[in-house]
Amino acid sequence: MRGAGVLLGVIALLSGVAMAQQGIEDAAPAETAPVARGPSPAVMAPKAAKNRLLDIAAAGTGLVAVGQQGVILTSDDGKTWKQSASPVSTMLTRVHFTDAKAGWVLGYDATILQTADGGATWTLKHHDPKGRALYDLLFLDSQNGIAIGAYGTMLVTADGGATWAARDDALTGLGMHLNTLQKLADGTLFIAGERGLMARSTDAGATWSVLDSPYAGSLFGAMPKGDKGVLVYGMRGNVYAANDLAACPVVDPANWDPYARETAVDPEKVTALGWRKIESPVRESLFGAVPLASGGALLIGVNGTTLKLDAEATTIAAVKTPAVETLAKGVRFGEHVIVVGRRGVEDLGVAP
Repeated sequence: MRGAGVLLGVIALLSGVAMAQQGIEDAAPAETAPVARGPSPAVMAPKAAKNRLLDIAAAGTGLVAVGQQGVILTSDDGKTWKQSASPVSTMLTRVHFTDAKAGWVLGYDATILQTADGGATWTLKHHDPKGRALYDLLFLDSQNGIAIGAYGTMLVTADGGATWAARDDALTGLGMHLNTLQKLADGTLFIAGERGLMARSTDAGATWSVLDSPYAGSLFGAMPKGDKGVLVYGMRGNVYAANDLAACPVVDPANWDPYARETAVDPEKVTALGWRKIESPVRESLFGAVPLASGGALLIGVNGTTLKLDAEATTIAAVKTPAVETLAKGVRFGEHVIVVGRRGVEDLGVAP
């Protein structure tokens, strides 16, 4: 599988189950009308908090985590977890809250779920057994939202998430996995994904400009930096920062060949592209970033890798934690850092 992420790649075959089922239905005799079937609900599992989880988010004063087989968990204290009923059993990849009560979950089979009560109950808003996995979501206001995912998938809504439609343009036409979607401090939208793909939009996602990236490997995450900048991270521990995304040169998507691109090694070339590489002490892929009160962040990834980025985004240092398995995402909860990954929910202790 191309660069959708080591953690996601382990369970990629799960997304084929619904497709195989659909294929069987299509082969039914002509005289037998196929029965319309929706997704199967998730099984309630006593040890769900210890199984593979892919994302975690704050919901008011509590937490919500999601992961394999449609599992959705809530917690009031970060220690005890309760499984919420989920209308799907597909892999869930992302949980995002727009306020203390209103939240969204994304997953395989173009799954989109909505909650209005902080994660206690969920409603299915979009599901397509032939659809691609969705990896990130952003609402620009109460009505307009964008979801992105595998192989250039982009879904948009203009009615608060009641309906979602595919967006096809030069960016999505590249067919690359779109892994992260961020809104910068100045309102610019930023996407990063497979094979170093980066793009920005200054018109709320109506159009996208593909950037001339300094990196040819996959980027799995990003976070806003300063007034106009962004920090990106991904494969083999690579981390880059741009102080002003508007200063990064663009390329014609028609000439953007993912297989011909090469990582810029010369620091002057990296600078010319508007970026600065931050040297990392590890070569492990990074999947998540946890902002710290100090202004820096913890970057987490493969084999329990945990790195501390300073507030100026100039240095990265390894941090020792109890984690030994792959970590996907994390949040600050009180004074602690709570993460999710291959071993479910883990408390890394007090934030450094």
